[in-house]
Amino acid sequence: MKVLERLALGMGLVVVSVTIVYRYVLSDEQRTAMREAGVSLRGAIEEVSDTITNGPTKAEEREAAERNRASTAKQWEALGY
Repeated sequence: MKVLERLALGMGLVVVSVTIVYRYVLSDEQRTAMREAGVSLRGAIEEVSDTITNGPTKAEEREAAERNRASTAKQWEALGY
C-alpha cells in the first residue's frame, strides 16, 4: 500500500507543480502554445486510434500479402533456389 500512497502523492505533486507553473510562470503566449500543442496531440492520437481501429480492408491485406510473397520469391530466386 505504501507504493500506491507514494504514487498518489507523487502524482499530486506533479499536478500541483504543473498548475502553479502554468498559472504563474508562463506568459499568455506560452499558454496558448501549450494549448495548441495539446489540441494537436489529441488530434494525432485520435487519428492513430482510428487507423488502428479501422485498419486495412481484407482486399488490401490480400494485395499486401501477394506483394510480399512475390518479393520473397524473387529474393529466393536471386539466391539460386
